[in-house]
Amino acid sequence: MVQEVIRELQATQGVVASALVAEDGFVVESLRTEQAPDIDFLGSAASTALASARALSQELERGEVEEVMVEYPEGPVLLVPLEGGYLLVVLIDSMQSLGRVRFQLKKSIPRLQEALS
Repeated sequence: MVQEVIRELQATQGVVASALVAEDGFVVESLRTEQAPDIDFLGSAASTALASARALSQELERGEVEEVMVEYPEGPVLLVPLEGGYLLVVLIDSMQSLGRVRFQLKKSIPRLQEALS
């Protein structure tokens, strides 16, 4: 079921790459378009970025991190922490696609959580 959810997310217009990453940075499952960078090497960097966001959240006393977005000229990257020590990483082609991708994430995340539990 994890593969199915990642496949559906990847099929969303604007998604360049998507990956399920374990807390240690290991890429569990990923899909990407031909023009996307190799996502396997991004696992540890994404895990480190999430750890930094969590540390910032603790310092600011803002609660749990729900999503981290890093914006680049070629489009944003979303980091979504999941239960069980997993992280969903989504590379998007442009800011114009962000709303569509977030809408799909609202449907995909509960299904992914269910599959991981």
